[in-house]
Amino acid sequence: MAETNPEKKLFFNSKTILALGFVLLVVVVTVFSFLNRNETALQEGTVVIKAGGTTVGSFTLADIRQLPAVEKKMTIHSSQGNTEHDFTCVPLLDVLNSIDPELTLRYEKILTKGVDNYTSGLNMSEVLQPDNVYIAYADYGKPLKTKTGREGSMRLIICNDVYGQRFAMWLVSLELQ
Repeated sequence: MAETNPEKKLFFNSKTILALGFVLLVVVVTVFSFLNRNETALQEGTVVIKAGGTTVGSFTLADIRQLPAVEKKMTIHSSQGNTEHDFTCVPLLDVLNSIDPELTLRYEKILTKGVDNYTSGLNMSEVLQPDNVYIAYADYGKPLKTKTGREGSMRLIICNDVYGQRFAMWLVSLELQ
């Protein structure tokens, strides 16, 4: 009669389970990576405007520079201290109207998103207020830097928000709601 070693059998089963668990983990990570891939990676220098999951327009840094610019001097208060700025910018209202003048009438809120996935929100009523919401592209006459340190970024600024908590640096997306 053949002798069976229960410890050897248990060790073999544990090894098999461990190997199968590892293979399953690799498969799950691969599937989630595939599902979460971003085929339309957002790039600085272009801002995509979406509504209800559909792209309704976009604008580039070159497009913004074609609109009448204003200078906005402001102090931004933060936990790291106060910073002085002299932004060259365009009212967000002008940008939206250049794409579709009906956008401000059809939507009540805007979620802004930076390339770093920082998201903040504002009400359309804030956009409609004179001298309040701008897309900045230069500070003290120098182009805003991208997250990687190159020239060519945009930043949303809200003049009535002196703490700058809702300012979206490295702006790449506006979602209208």
